[in-house]
Amino acid sequence: MNLPVQLIPTKTKLVRLPSGGTVALPVCQPAFIRWKGKPLAFDFGKKPVVDDGGKSVFAELALLNLLRSSGWDGVWVSAFGGTHFLREMPSDWKLASHHVPIPKEKEDVLRRIWDAAGAKACFDVFAWKDSDILFCEAKYGKDRLTKPERKFIEGALQCEVRSESLLIAEWSFNEKE
Repeated sequence: MNLPVQLIPTKTKLVRLPSGGTVALPVCQPAFIRWKGKPLAFDFGKKPVVDDGGKSVFAELALLNLLRSSGWDGVWVSAFGGTHFLREMPSDWKLASHHVPIPKEKEDVLRRIWDAAGAKACFDVFAWKDSDILFCEAKYGKDRLTKPERKFIEGALQCEVRSESLLIAEWSFNEKE
């Protein structure tokens, strides 16, 4: 899989699945610059904000933008208030106004995983390039995988998504900037 250098896995994490099994997932450790500009009018409940080429974005969008700049397409999958596919910063809690459509075959992949998982959780970023798909979950600080996210992993594996396509991004701020 051709990933941008910041998203190349540097280690693996053993994840316990709801069924009791385990799976080793790849982990990358990108570092972002902290946003130092004007505070956001809408910060999605005090989410950390990163500087992505002079724009204020949440880490999920910074990850998506890294992938898109490397030839991938994709969306940030937000489950707040329903499932929304986003490519830009939301300006308020009405995420539906920022929703973008995705190809039917990609939405079908998600529906099969959700059916297998018995839950509508998803990793933060869903991306695709040629025949490759990637799900990337952003984790910051003490944030850990939730039970719904572990259900999603199990559902994805049941749908023959390779474990290499389930990436955990343990991101941090590059404090040197």
